[in-house]
Amino acid sequence: MTEVINSIIVELAKRDALKRGVIANFLNPHPYLFWLSIGGPMIFGSLDVHISAAVLFILGFYSLLIGSKTAIVLVVEKSKSFIKSKYYLYIVRALGIALILFALFFVKDGLELIGLFLANRIV
Repeated sequence: MTEVINSIIVELAKRDALKRGVIANFLNPHPYLFWLSIGGPMIFGSLDVHISAAVLFILGFYSLLIGSKTAIVLVVEKSKSFIKSKYYLYIVRALGIALILFALFFVKDGLELIGLFLANRIV
């Protein structure tokens, strides 16, 4: 009985995931910002050269966009065992420590720039 309920919940979650993904993509401001600020002007500029330049830009852009996302999916699929390994955990912890050290360095540097922290203070 529990397995049947779990399978129904999984099916509902899959349907909702697609719906949520579509909504998230439409509400994402990045594509609109790109096409209004960079992509659109490039296409209009390339129309002055030849219409094939605009078509090639759009085809190349979407080919690289879809190709890169497909490559990411394939890499993640192949690396599932690595992500579950203890080595991955050690790498993430080491990178976390490195980020904390960089953050502390930048805070110190920022405080020096605004005059709140003097490293070479002679008293």
